[in-house]
Amino acid sequence: MKKEKIQEKERSYVSSSLFIYTDESQHLVEKIQGNDFATSISAAIFSDFIENPEHFLKNITHVVVSSVLDDVKQILNLAMQHKFSVGLIPLESQKKLIKSLELNTDADKAIEQALRQDPPLMDLIICNGTILLSRASIGRIPLLDESSDLGFFDFFTKAINKFKGMKLLKFSFTTANDKKIITAASGCMILQHSKDSLAARLISSDNSVRDGSISLIISSPFSIIDYLKFLIQAWRRSSSQKKLPAGIGYIKSNKILIESGTELSVFIDGNNETHTPVQCETIKDAIRINIGDWLVKESENATIAKERIRTDNLPDQLELVKSVDKKIPFFSYASEERFRDLFKSLRDDAKINSTYIVLMLLSTSLAAFGLYLNSAAVIIGAMLLAPLMSPIVSISMGLLRHDNTLFKDSAKKIVLGIGLALSTSMVIALMFPHKPVTPEMLGRLNPTLLDLAVAILSGIAAAYSKSFKEVIQSLAGVAIAVALVPPLAVAGIGLGQADLGFFLQAFLLFFTNLIGIILAATITFRILGYSSVLRNKRGFIFVALSLFAVSIPLYLSYERIVDTLVHQKKMEKERFLINDKYIIIKNVKITYYQNKNIIDMDILTRDQLTRFDMDKLKNKIQSRFGKKIFIRTRVINIL
Repeated sequence: MKKEKIQEKERSYVSSSLFIYTDESQHLVEKIQGNDFATSISAAIFSDFIENPEHFLKNITHVVVSSVLDDVKQILNLAMQHKFSVGLIPLESQKKLIKSLELNTDADKAIEQALRQDPPLMDLIICNGTILLSRASIGRIPLLDESSDLGFFDFFTKAINKFKGMKLLKFSFTTANDKKIITAASGCMILQHSKDSLAARLISSDNSVRDGSISLIISSPFSIIDYLKFLIQAWRRSSSQKKLPAGIGYIKSNKILIESGTELSVFIDGNNETHTPVQCETIKDAIRINIGDWLVKESENATIAKERIRTDNLPDQLELVKSVDKKIPFFSYASEERFRDLFKSLRDDAKINSTYIVLMLLSTSLAAFGLYLNSAAVIIGAMLLAPLMSPIVSISMGLLRHDNTLFKDSAKKIVLGIGLALSTSMVIALMFPHKPVTPEMLGRLNPTLLDLAVAILSGIAAAYSKSFKEVIQSLAGVAIAVALVPPLAVAGIGLGQADLGFFLQAFLLFFTNLIGIILAATITFRILGYSSVLRNKRGFIFVALSLFAVSIPLYLSYERIVDTLVHQKKMEKERFLINDKYIIIKNVKITYYQNKNIIDMDILTRDQLTRFDMDKLKNKIQSRFGKKIFIRTRVINIL
């Protein structure tokens, strides 16, 4: 409070002023004439002043006005003509004007602010001859015109209501430098200087009352998904962020011509003043006006802004044709031009080259040797090398967009990779015919629905990683998670051993991964907006049916594994009495291979076990399984 008084003493005030009032502000006449700043005040009713302004302006260089917005704008027009400065005492209802110019709501403080000497210069924006003091809106601008102080619940409730029935319309924007932007948008908003709206918050770091420019925000939520992204970004946005939310464009120029495909009303400071086309231009340093301290400081440091156009988030010409005058779809209208870098990368991934062949041979060889050595580390190294994930992601996009070239090239590359992997691992198996089947091999012979779930999640992650440059390095991690090459290597070993069951079970795991990734990546690309519709429906249905067909043996395998786990737990809990010898079973692991259950387990006993004892134990365990069992044990004698 003391600080405020000190500042007021340091300030100087005009020696004389004219106060213009109406019936709504007549009560202020006596208060302003009795001001504490030694300012001589003469008063005039607004209607009398407008009839003969020259009469009232003799020897007057400063005018204070308190009236409705239209009256205020007329005074500002006269201020430009007669070169007098202006002070404003706002009415209680003029909340937007108060926030825009940082005016005081308390009458005494408003009078003090209005009578200050040497008001700063301020630009004026004129739209079709009408002064804009806060903001102007054209079309529908969901949430951009709402207060930036909205609570979370009100924010999203209003967001949903504003979106209903919204359509994109054709707009064109021509700047002072004759740059013309044609796009589809639901609407746009012109800002003078306003902190009371979400739109103002989006460009708060690039907006001034004295930068000689118009700030235009363009709203184009060209899908429900993009609209949701905008809401999340807008809600979390801070003034330090420079990147615009999805579906938002921004133009800054000292002159902008706005045209629309159909005539639209233009609401200036909340009133329906004109219609499109609308010509907006800035009059630099048009008036001197007493405004808030922060704006004064900002205006002192303001420089003339350069023309800026940021419309990368808006629909281009091809998307414009698809989207205009139609209901906003759930997903974006995507064009290859918009995602040029991604499609170029996917086309490169679909092409067969020597690097791909060499990496497939190396990764399969590593995987095969790792399987024989029962080394998880070597197998993981093989997964890192494996280049199969890239063409699988490419075929997903080809399937989504019905791009036959991309689909066929990717399919050829995948088939070649499968052939190389099977033949390489088969040759290695023939080189080592007497090597035993290891647990790492057995672990890839019984795929279940859980493996399908991993494949689907990996497909989502792969498509997402490919879509965003900042996470593209994650694709290698996805390849490790889903393990494409090791199952192929196991299948090739099965071929080398002439074991059809071995081959089919391992290949089923690979096929599960392949189909799951393709289906999930296709849907993910669709959600991310790389196609407005699923164009290759037949191909997608075929993949979906393949997934359904694969799910049947996976479900059966899953049931068998669940049953196996139940057996394992029962065996570990039970205490066996064989020929008066007490036996405890621990660390049971049951694997299904070649139509029999292979049981690895530890036997804990205080007695010496004979062959007869072991056979009796096997028969007792066998009675619980429908299929033949093979037991591998480690006997541990305990004291």
